[in-house]
Amino acid sequence: MEKEVKENYIEAGKVIQKARKKAREVAEPGTSFVEIAETVEQLIRDEGLQPAFPVNLSVNEEAAHFTPAEDTERKLQEDDVLKIDIGAQSEGYIADTALTVNPSGKDQEIIDEVEKVLEEALDFLEPGVTVGELGTFIEKQVPDEYNIVQNLTGHSLGNYNQHAGLSIPNKANTNSYEFQEGDAVAIEPFLTTGTGTVKNGRDGNIYKLESERSVRSRTARQLMKKIKNYRGLPFTTRWMDLSGKEKMAFRKLLQQNIVRNYPVLQDKDGSVVAQAEHTVLVGADDGENVVTTRR
Repeated sequence: MEKEVKENYIEAGKVIQKARKKAREVAEPGTSFVEIAETVEQLIRDEGLQPAFPVNLSVNEEAAHFTPAEDTERKLQEDDVLKIDIGAQSEGYIADTALTVNPSGKDQEIIDEVEKVLEEALDFLEPGVTVGELGTFIEKQVPDEYNIVQNLTGHSLGNYNQHAGLSIPNKANTNSYEFQEGDAVAIEPFLTTGTGTVKNGRDGNIYKLESERSVRSRTARQLMKKIKNYRGLPFTTRWMDLSGKEKMAFRKLLQQNIVRNYPVLQDKDGSVVAQAEHTVLVGADDGENVVTTRR
């Protein structure tokens, strides 16, 4: 891994460590989802970087891909199991992390278990280990009372690319790819009290540019310029302060599949889901892993 690339990943990770701490502080009962998301995102900007994607705030049976709109009124409840997924990018190199909080402590056991599974996976991961071996190892760490979410995976990271082609399942699989020194990967197990499958749900207010083909209306062209500023990374309308005309143009971009919507992923059985995630530079410190987001 080139020195400059490594330094950018580490810089993004340092900021994310602060963002994780701020997320825990602000995720108190009665706090609005808008305040939680925008407080964490603003910290990243105040540190001189940009969010790599909107802060995800997914609750209870939701596993991922919800961020509040500017007019979302929901507030965090004591018994909520809240997954907070955060990303920052430095020159396009991404630190991706997630934590789960439950203010009442009612579901703290599943949170403790998923964090333990993640830490064991990070200890097991090293150059030469295959994706299949890692998935088998992770699955074996899960206590009998929980299940791994089978159709959610970790992933490789690239420049301005949150999901850079390599999927890293948290279950036994036959992928023979061997992790190499300098690979940047996000390891993220999800545990559930259900059978272990998520399905697509409602619109999560997270979007991504899918096509740069030309559009006819002037408003849509101006909107496309704004969207291209995100360099292909996910974004939310909450960041854009859209006018009435722009909202209409945005809906047309969705209809034309120029912009893609990320639906909320939710447990098929309606069961509680907990998540933990860190970004790893495999073997990047004289053969030892650099976990950029861990503090």
